Amino acid sequence: MAKSLNPHASGKPKADEPTAQGHGGEPPRRNLLVATLAAAIGGFVGLFPVGAGMALFLNPLLKKKAAAGEGDDKLKRVATIESLPADGTPIQVPVIADKIDAWTGEPNQPVGAVFLRRTSDNKVECLNAICPHAGCMVSYSADRKLFQCPCHTSSFELDGKRILPSPSPRDMDGLVVDETKLASGEVWIDFVNYYPGKEHQEPKA
Repeated sequence: MAKSLNPHASGKPKADEPTAQGHGGEPPRRNLLVATLAAAIGGFVGLFPVGAGMALFLNPLLKKKAAAGEGDDKLKRVATIESLPADGTPIQVPVIADKIDAWTGEPNQPVGAVFLRRTSDNKVECLNAICPHAGCMVSYSADRKLFQCPCHTSSFELDGKRILPSPSPRDMDGLVVDETKLASGEVWIDFVNYYPGKEHQEPKA
């Protein structure tokens, strides 16, 4: 019988000849690493539009938080000591601040009112002018020397203590006067509005 002259007739591949598995099997490790790295970079880059969108969405909320501020940014200038009667008569003054409501902001808007009373050359008492009963604006009666609510007849002493019996669940809300600025002749207060109708103070957001 004649021998075949074809060197591949035996069916065994040469040592340096690539096998079918080398072409059609799993990809080499380098290709797998490159594909994984590309997917990771693509996912990271895709986060930038999402982050930018979230920043745009939260921006008004961040501005509102910044407007509330901390430290001196929370204080509101309402008067000077010289503008207050030396005999201790309370006067009502507006509180002016930048008003931010969700997505809009208006500078220098009235956000409330307070009563200021000069008790000595270096001390000032401050009361929120809102009645703690139902949120009406309290007025001062010079004849009776007390505060009165025109809505439901609540009455308060000069220091804000309610006169019993009273529909108001608590005294008038006292506010902090900054002693450092008061020493320089200016009245700055930490202005807070509280929810009416509650026995204990609960500040509004």
